[in-house]
Amino acid sequence: MQKLLLALIVLLSFPSLAVIDERFPEAPAFISKANMLRFQYMSHTGSQCTTGVNTRLISRVPFYVYAPAVNNSQIKTGKFSALIFLHGMGEQGPSVLNMCYARDDAYYASLATTLTKVENQAGGPGAAIINGQFNPAENMLVIIPQSMNKGGFSTEVIRQVISDTSAQMLAKGIELDADRIYLTGLSMGGGSLVQYLTANPSHFAAAIPIEAAGGIDACLLRTHNISYWGFAGGASGNMGAANLISAINGNSNCPDSIIEYANPAYTCVYNNKSCTRFSAPRPNNLRATFMPTNGHSGWREVYNGTHSALPTTEKNIYNWLLTQKNSDQGKPLFPLEYNPVSSSSSSSVTASTASSSTPSSTPISSSSPSSSSIAVSSSATSSSTQSSSTQSSSAPASSSFSSVAVSSASGGAGDIVLSPVMIMPGALGNSEALVDEQASTAPTTYWFAGWSTSIYPVEAIIDLGREYTLTEIIFYDANGTGLVEFSDGDPTHSQAVVVSDGLNRYLKFTSYSVNLQTRYLRVKKFNAATLSEVKLKGF
Repeated sequence: MQKLLLALIVLLSFPSLAVIDERFPEAPAFISKANMLRFQYMSHTGSQCTTGVNTRLISRVPFYVYAPAVNNSQIKTGKFSALIFLHGMGEQGPSVLNMCYARDDAYYASLATTLTKVENQAGGPGAAIINGQFNPAENMLVIIPQSMNKGGFSTEVIRQVISDTSAQMLAKGIELDADRIYLTGLSMGGGSLVQYLTANPSHFAAAIPIEAAGGIDACLLRTHNISYWGFAGGASGNMGAANLISAINGNSNCPDSIIEYANPAYTCVYNNKSCTRFSAPRPNNLRATFMPTNGHSGWREVYNGTHSALPTTEKNIYNWLLTQKNSDQGKPLFPLEYNPVSSSSSSSVTASTASSSTPSSTPISSSSPSSSSIAVSSSATSSSTQSSSTQSSSAPASSSFSSVAVSSASGGAGDIVLSPVMIMPGALGNSEALVDEQASTAPTTYWFAGWSTSIYPVEAIIDLGREYTLTEIIFYDANGTGLVEFSDGDPTHSQAVVVSDGLNRYLKFTSYSVNLQTRYLRVKKFNAATLSEVKLKGF
């Protein structure tokens, strides 16, 4: 009955969730070495944009789906697990696809050429498939979308591509196993992976980031029982060895931390020898593999199973994935059905609120400029919001100022006037630059915490002096790339992330409507993120 209901939901939503652009047909191709059929699609989120009304498409993302085949024209039917792969910066597609322009057939046809970059060039599962080195213990689908601009993949795009794949494959006799949906990514795509997991820790059954552009909170992994196998090269400036050691060992505030198991195939000294470490109490739950001779590389050999750093008894990472299930981890099944966000919003800098078909509403990251509508959750008023991270910071000390001015002609929500004195002690760098140009329409000072990538992410807490109901968070993007998160900074609250933004509005303000009751607002930024000013409205 449950299977029938899921099929009915997906089929009823088929016209809006899985539109194939007539200029971008399925074009199935048989890959003989892997005995798989490859299909190409264009994921549609929302409707076509209208010039003068909404100037950016929410999402037009081309992607491949590799399905197990009986022969060169027929796929195998049944229920299969699925792996989604997020490529690196070198495989990005043409960003103008996301603009509101009329495109001719030749342009859309050319996307088939750019989409091939995510296959062999990326050195991910696609390369393993076409070279006959993709050999999981059982059949599984592989989904490879192409990011259409800098910054990676938003949470919305990832979910939409999986939803569209589910609908397309169901029409062919393949059901995605919602208990075993996996995520992997390299470099920029690995950064998108950790952003997704932070915002949606209970979705994927397991994740494998390789040289990810960003780290993940060790306590988050344990609190949400995330199955996670990270890889880092010795010279990596992104997800380095230190971050992975933290992910494995955790800290004193994390449950079941300070535990590790060395791979019996090696003496695990990560700074001068390849090795894999396992965590307890579930040795298969958290893993870290170090590749000191690779630097920012090595993923091709990991995906095809030839890397010397892989355990001698477990060269096939796909077999490890297949052993991980949401049901074994006490997590709900992956939400295969997904209602897209309407693209009828205006071109104002204020982001609209998205609606999700899943029971739990979580923040949606906009790390990809292809997303123009971002979901915003409230940790104070919505019982359906789940915390996306576990913070160990203590409560900020009492502020040294007496009051905060709120200007409002109507007596409702107004501007909350911020000043550098409101930044709590302990933040790295000149964090007071976040609030030192409140009247400026083009602020010039920005928060800089340092050059070393190992210190990121960094955070600063703004003490408002008393509890407010925040209705709007506004900030100025000074770099056009990176990730910034705003969350409730009060340790007595849930501290859920209420805004997650990929900074795609260079030298412009972005505004988010929120409903958050708090005295303390945490601003967390990752390496490339550069903010010039934060403004607040509320009462």
